[in-house]
Amino acid sequence: MRSNQKRKGLSRLILSLGALALLALGPRVYGQETKPKELTLGEVLRLAEKESPSLKASVSRENESREFTRAADSGFFPSLGLDAVASNGFPGSSSGFGTSGLNGFPGLAASPYRAGPAADAYAKWDLLDVSVWHQSAAAHYEYQASQERTKLQSELVDQQALRVYLEAVRVRGDQEAWQKLADELSGIRDIVKRFVRNGQYSEVQGLLIEDQLADAALRAGDYGLQYQAALQRLALLTGQEAKTISCPAPLELSGEEATNLTTTGPSPLITQAEFEVKSAKETTAKYSAQNLPVLEVAGSAGYLSGTRLEPAQDYSLFVGVSLPLFEGFRIDAQEKAARSEAEARQSEVSADQLALKEFNIQYDEQVSAALEELKILGDETERSVKAATLAKQRYLSFLGPLSDLQQALKDKVNLDIQTADTKTRFFSAAVSRYLLNGGTSENLK
Repeated sequence: MRSNQKRKGLSRLILSLGALALLALGPRVYGQETKPKELTLGEVLRLAEKESPSLKASVSRENESREFTRAADSGFFPSLGLDAVASNGFPGSSSGFGTSGLNGFPGLAASPYRAGPAADAYAKWDLLDVSVWHQSAAAHYEYQASQERTKLQSELVDQQALRVYLEAVRVRGDQEAWQKLADELSGIRDIVKRFVRNGQYSEVQGLLIEDQLADAALRAGDYGLQYQAALQRLALLTGQEAKTISCPAPLELSGEEATNLTTTGPSPLITQAEFEVKSAKETTAKYSAQNLPVLEVAGSAGYLSGTRLEPAQDYSLFVGVSLPLFEGFRIDAQEKAARSEAEARQSEVSADQLALKEFNIQYDEQVSAALEELKILGDETERSVKAATLAKQRYLSFLGPLSDLQQALKDKVNLDIQTADTKTRFFSAAVSRYLLNGGTSENLK
């Protein structure tokens, strides 16, 4: 009796452990494997932008350019410093501070009329320096150009993700087309086998249908492997796991959405070049302005332990004008170099505008041709479905040969493949045109 109770207790324990193991294994044990998420085009592009190292580098360079604008704007503000020094003898002579005495110390501490310890606060402000205005403007234009470069890099990332995504969509369409044919042929093969067994048809027809079925299954498997490889490439771009994602079939893509894509702003390709031209022109003006006088204001206040020749004062003021007379032709050479750079960038703007127009013409042509081809393929597909249905009916009624049915099914699968290819080419041209002209992934579903 006791041994029976022990066996029952042991059985309950084993069943409990088994149930826990099944729960740990998850729904896959019961054939409920998690279905991969079908990504839309907009989701793919946004994930690719988030994961792209090149786009992250472009954003870092944009941040760097923003900090350079702050550095350029610093010329509008006064500089302030604190100094302390102790000296003996004549402070104006060389006494270990560089090669010219105390020239590194501004304000009261640099006075040659004092001895002993001294400390001061020194402020200097270029009250009027036209070159600073142009330098600041050039830095701000360069920062705006870097923002457009980031948008352009985002477009390049989107273009790459678009190609991989549409390749996966197309290959899935091909795989499904051949798999659908294999499924249809599988049912027809059973009918042909029955006809052959009954002596109604020769064994040749059985061999022919087996051969066509094997070819369809082989092609379906081949495209299935290509689809998985495309998903792996897509996973690398988006930071996802290949087994958790999928792409829609070509016929699920919304052609109307792609046709209605419109942009609200200019192309970053052109805007970037235009800002670079403005930056180069401001740089030219900066070097030219260095030939103008600079009005400087400076002041110092502090403590002097003792002075010579002059009574001790605790402050000093300075107002002066600085005018460069000869710089060894440095300013002239820099100005001419900057002007040449501005002219080169202006020519690049014209070249980019021509390239943009050419790309738009090509994309418009591709979109129009694809739409017309899809319209024709739609009519052909309807006829092929009717032909396949009729050929099957005639074969089953002993009114038509098996070859007619085989050819009808072959034509149908070829049209499905051609439709998938044309649909993805249409999407590629339409979305590429949208991105090229300033469109963003935020407006894509």
